[in-house]
Amino acid sequence: MRVVTAKPTNVAIIFSLSLLLLILQILIRVDTFYLSDPLVKMIQVISLWNQNWSTEGILYSAKDLDPLFLMSPLNEGFVFLHEGRLIGQYPIGLTFPYSLLGFLPLNFLPYFNVVFLVLFLRLLFKNGIKTSVVLLVAFGTVTFPLLVDFSENGLFLILSGYGYVFLYKAFLEDKKENWILGNIFLGLSLWLRLEGILLFVSIQSTIFLIYYFVKKRSFLESIHPKRYSIFFLFIVLFLIWNAVSYSHPLGTRYLTNFGKFEKQFYKQIEIFLSIAFTYPRQSAWSLGFFLHTPIFIYLFIKLRKTQILKNLNITFHLSIVILFLFFVALTSPNDGITLTGRYLLVLVYPLSFLLNEKMDELQTNKVIFKLLYTWSFVCTTLIMVVFYLSSKELKKLRSELTQFHSPLIVTTNEILSGSFGLDLLNQKVISIRRKEVVKYFYDNINKMAPEEFIVLTVGKETKYNTEEKDVFSAILFDSKEAGYNCEKEERSSRVLARRCIRAKNR
Repeated sequence: MRVVTAKPTNVAIIFSLSLLLLILQILIRVDTFYLSDPLVKMIQVISLWNQNWSTEGILYSAKDLDPLFLMSPLNEGFVFLHEGRLIGQYPIGLTFPYSLLGFLPLNFLPYFNVVFLVLFLRLLFKNGIKTSVVLLVAFGTVTFPLLVDFSENGLFLILSGYGYVFLYKAFLEDKKENWILGNIFLGLSLWLRLEGILLFVSIQSTIFLIYYFVKKRSFLESIHPKRYSIFFLFIVLFLIWNAVSYSHPLGTRYLTNFGKFEKQFYKQIEIFLSIAFTYPRQSAWSLGFFLHTPIFIYLFIKLRKTQILKNLNITFHLSIVILFLFFVALTSPNDGITLTGRYLLVLVYPLSFLLNEKMDELQTNKVIFKLLYTWSFVCTTLIMVVFYLSSKELKKLRSELTQFHSPLIVTTNEILSGSFGLDLLNQKVISIRRKEVVKYFYDNINKMAPEEFIVLTVGKETKYNTEEKDVFSAILFDSKEAGYNCEKEERSSRVLARRCIRAKNR
C-alpha cells in the first residue's frame, strides 16, 4: 500500500475543490437552507444546547396546543414520540458533537463540511490514489452533493474512511495498531449511520474468506478476535444506549425508517435498483449511485478473472463492494429519497482503490473513458443546479410567508410549516395533515382560547393535493362551532390563507 506525501498538485486540487464547495454553499445559502431533514437535524442540535444536554426532546413552541405531538410542523417521517418527548431520527452521534459548538453562530455549522472535504481528499491522496481518481470520486460521485447542506454525511465519510484504510493496512501488514484504529474509527461511525455496521461486517467477512479459503489459514486464526473485539464493544454500547434512551436497541434510525411499515420482497428490489442504478418514481427516474458514476460499472466489466484471483488487493476491495451491496439490498428502508446513492456512500473507498489499480487500462479507450468521466461531472453539476433552484424557491416562499402574521399559524402540509425554518423554535406553527386531527386541534385550542389564528394552504388546487384541500375545508367548517369566524381571506402568489378570529360572545 503506497503512502504519498503532499505534492503541490495535490494541494492545489484540495484547495480548488474545497473553495468550489464553499462558493456553492454560499450561493445556495446553506446557512438558511433548512427544510426537511436538515431542519430537523439543526433543531435537534439547538434543542440539546438550549436544554443543557438534559434531554434529546425537540423544543416545540406549540407544545401547549399539541401535547400529543399530532400536529408537529416537522416531517412526520423524521420524528417520533417517546415517553412524552418528540425525538428526531438523527442520532446522538451527530447532534451531540455539533451541540458542543452551540457557542458559535448557527449559520456557521454547515460550512464545517468544507473541513470534511479537505480531510477526505487528503486521505485519498495520502494513500496513493491517483489525481484522476480523486477528482472523479470527489466531484463525480454522490460524495460532493452530500456535503452541501447540514448533515452527518461529512463526519461519517471521514470516520468510515479512516476505519476502512486502517483495516486495509491491517489486512496487508497484520499490525495490532491498525486493527485497533480501524475498529475505533468504524465503531465511532456507526453512531452516525447504520451503514457503518454493514461496512465493518463486509470487511471482516472478506478478510475471513481470504484468510481461510485463499491463504489457507486455520479457522481459528481466520476469526481471531483481535480483528473485531473493539468494534464489538462499540456495538454493545450502541445497543445499550439505544435500548435505554429509545426503548429499541437499533435506535432512532430504526424506529423512524423500519418500524412503521412492512415491505414485500419485490419492493425491496425496487428500492435497491433505485439506490444502485435507477427506478421510476412519481416525479422522475432516480439517479442511483452507479448511474451517477457509470465508470465503476465499466471498471467491473474490465476486471478479469485472473486479476481478481491473483491480486489480493483487488480481491479485497471487490469482495467488500459485492458484500456491501448485498447487505444494503437486504436492509435499506427506502431509496434515500432525494439523493438515492447516499446509502452507498462508503463504497467510494474500495472503489477508489479498485479504480486506482485499473485506471491506466481504462484510459486506453479514450472515447468511452472521457464520456463516462464527463457524464459523472455533468450529473453532479445538475444536482448543484437543483440545490440552487430549490434554495431560490424556498427563499421566495419564505418571503411570502412573512406577510401572514398571527400568534398561531396552522398549515396543511409540512412544506409550508417547514418553510418557517428555525423560526419554528420561537413561533407557534402547527401542521394538520389529516382530517381526523381537526377535532383534536379544536379540543385543544378551546382550552387555550387564543384570540385568533391563521390557516395556510397551497393556493393552487391540483389532483395531488385534494386531501390537503379537504383538511383545509374541515378546519374552516368546524371553526364556527369552536367559536371562530374564518371568513377573512388573504392570499399571496402561492399561499391561500384564512384568518380566524374568536367571536366576541365566546
